[in-house]
Amino acid sequence: MTYLFVGAGQAGGAIVDAIFDYTDDSMLGLFESTDISTLGRPLVFNSTMRDLQNLSNVPAEDQYGIAEQHGLVQGTEPGFEEMVTGGFGRNPAAADEVMDDHTSELQTIFSEKFERGFESEYDESGGNAADRGRSDTIQFAFLFLGLGGGTGCGISPHLAREIKAFTDDNTKIIAVAILPNMQGSSGSDDEETTAGRQAWNARYGLNRLEEEVDGIILVDNQRISYLDSAGGEFGEYNEYVAAAIHDMVAGPMLSSVDASEVEGIDTPDIDVRDIVTSLSFGVGTDDSKPGYGAIGRSVTMTRSLPGYLLPFVGKREIDSAALSRLSASKQTLANADVDDAQKAISLVRAPSANLEAGPYSIETGTVKEFLERSCGLSEVNLGVALSDRNLASVTTLLTYRREDIDRLEEIEAAADAYETETEELLA
Repeated sequence: MTYLFVGAGQAGGAIVDAIFDYTDDSMLGLFESTDISTLGRPLVFNSTMRDLQNLSNVPAEDQYGIAEQHGLVQGTEPGFEEMVTGGFGRNPAAADEVMDDHTSELQTIFSEKFERGFESEYDESGGNAADRGRSDTIQFAFLFLGLGGGTGCGISPHLAREIKAFTDDNTKIIAVAILPNMQGSSGSDDEETTAGRQAWNARYGLNRLEEEVDGIILVDNQRISYLDSAGGEFGEYNEYVAAAIHDMVAGPMLSSVDASEVEGIDTPDIDVRDIVTSLSFGVGTDDSKPGYGAIGRSVTMTRSLPGYLLPFVGKREIDSAALSRLSASKQTLANADVDDAQKAISLVRAPSANLEAGPYSIETGTVKEFLERSCGLSEVNLGVALSDRNLASVTTLLTYRREDIDRLEEIEAAADAYETETEELLA
């Protein structure tokens, strides 16, 4: 096992479920034939039975309910529905308290999932082979969570901490955190769902998460708040995020380019280590701290419609500069200024015919040059991978310092105001 994809709460579980959707060409072009299940496995933790029942691609044995009286309950356990009866009422502190009482159960779960398969309990030196081997079992973990509610926001730091403990601090963890839409209340209980409360939850979650992970990718629900049908757009937004994560993580691993088969163009590689480095500041020093990233993806057809029917006609030129700009403009963070970014990592995917020198080739140098002009540290990493469809895509992850993100300043201000108002009400 190499990668672990963990969903915490409703929002986190939904994105993990989307990532593990079927990856053949029938899925409306969101995914290609690379199958991320060959790289890792999902785990989902939630306190609400209804949300777990909505999952389509995460098997019941990889689902865990969180209940104050029963602790962590596996989805296959008899009476699961009766034991996992409700959430935490948008109160992350309550979720934190319950999970704190049951963290030892996480070690049991990880042991059951990842220590099987060792041939011998002890190695030749007399040490425990499972303890020695499990440090390499989970190389990277992706932790998905929502920041506006209670469950994901409250339990995620515990999940990150216990994953690192299980692997002797050898696992690198990237959190994918969903910022709340603060354009108004999001439910019937105004006291619990106001923008101020959601902002307080988000700050609470981020402050604790920073201490446990190596990098944070922000997914901002306010990016779709302007849509009249925003409530129905979350599924498509999750799929967009899942496609971008899938592309960035699975693309280089499962669709790598054989440089000997592509003439006249540079075919650099990237991997998850590069993503972690791009999302961190001060790597390898005592001052290392996570950066905050936003991810964007742009796609264009490499053939016109007649070209799908006749293989020798319909080739289209690719505007690499436009793809680069569109990928940056579609980043998952509202009101973000690309020029404030410090680092970037990007993956170009295209059919082999578009990775060869010629008039229809995608210009990787143009993509890299655009990102280098935008990033304050000019630290840009570019990878190239094959696409088995007539599509070219650019997926870009831009990394910011926390203090340079206006949305987080807005959340800080709203959280402060909520605290002041709440204290006055209590007084």
